[in-house]
Amino acid sequence: MAKDSRKNQITFLNKRYIKNPTLVKSADQAFKGSIGIGKYGFYIINISMPASSYDVNVHPTKMEVRFEDEDKIYKALYRAIKTAILDKTFLGDKEVAFKRDEYINDEFDFLTSNFKSKESLEYANKNRINLFSNSAFKDESINHEVLIKRDNKRKIEYKFLGILFKTYIVIEIGEELYLIDQHAAHERILYENIKANYKNNLNLTNYSQMTLIPETINLKNNEIEFIKDNIELFKNVGYDIEFFGENTIRLNGVPNIDYREKINEKDAFLDVLDEMTTNTRSPIKDIEERFIATVACKAAVKAGMSLGIKEVDYLIQNLLVLQNPYTCPHGRPTNIKFNKNDFKKLDK
Repeated sequence: MAKDSRKNQITFLNKRYIKNPTLVKSADQAFKGSIGIGKYGFYIINISMPASSYDVNVHPTKMEVRFEDEDKIYKALYRAIKTAILDKTFLGDKEVAFKRDEYINDEFDFLTSNFKSKESLEYANKNRINLFSNSAFKDESINHEVLIKRDNKRKIEYKFLGILFKTYIVIEIGEELYLIDQHAAHERILYENIKANYKNNLNLTNYSQMTLIPETINLKNNEIEFIKDNIELFKNVGYDIEFFGENTIRLNGVPNIDYREKINEKDAFLDVLDEMTTNTRSPIKDIEERFIATVACKAAVKAGMSLGIKEVDYLIQNLLVLQNPYTCPHGRPTNIKFNKNDFKKLDK
């Protein structure tokens, strides 16, 4: 549940109302990507611990508390909130997500570490998601009324009914109707894949696709400075950039992502750059996370793009194997559910 202010973020320590900046930061990171930008997650927690484990003499009112081991408290609250967020059904499926605890730990480390451990590298390689392939986008004549059975970790049976406004995929599961936002869904899929490559500095040769004709781009001072300061950021998601003059670059390669409809690579790159340079006064980990989310957003299929049944099925398959398929990285829901009773209310 998201609110416009923090007034619904309430913390008790041994049943006494307190404030602690570490807990606020932990909650912000845990809710990130699950609620809209500018919103604050709702929570009420009560922490029980011995008086020797915290200090109430931080402020004259004794309302602000400092914990003896703030790192452990930070991680404990993060895990509690993240587990609650991920502990729900998706498209009618009630099966617990595969290796959820490992995913939560991995997400936590992404926000606090540099991801160079062997264990993290192995985890990313095991869980890389195949992006839209050319074969997945071949339009084939398929009966839209047929029930499609999935044989993944999460198993569902759904009936594809159509697409509203070239934006919302409509499927029926039992007595429930789901609208899947095609852009938000694809954005989440791309985000998880790009992040898995970036955080481990995989630098796969096939993850950067050379452009047919390199684009020469003139940039503003702040844009060229941002690229110079964050050149590894660009390289690790697949951009091949060559500095070409004082305020000019040559774009030789872009992230190797197959698109449903060809996008203008130069425009997409400039869109990413424009969004990133509007707010550069952020911690480096926040810049990294926002950059990856922005690249995924600009590369994802857009509202208004026509998708065929194969593309719809491919989207659903890839969502079902994600640990967090519920929202795009900016917090927009990937799907909305309606049941039979919702439609009965229309008769009243």
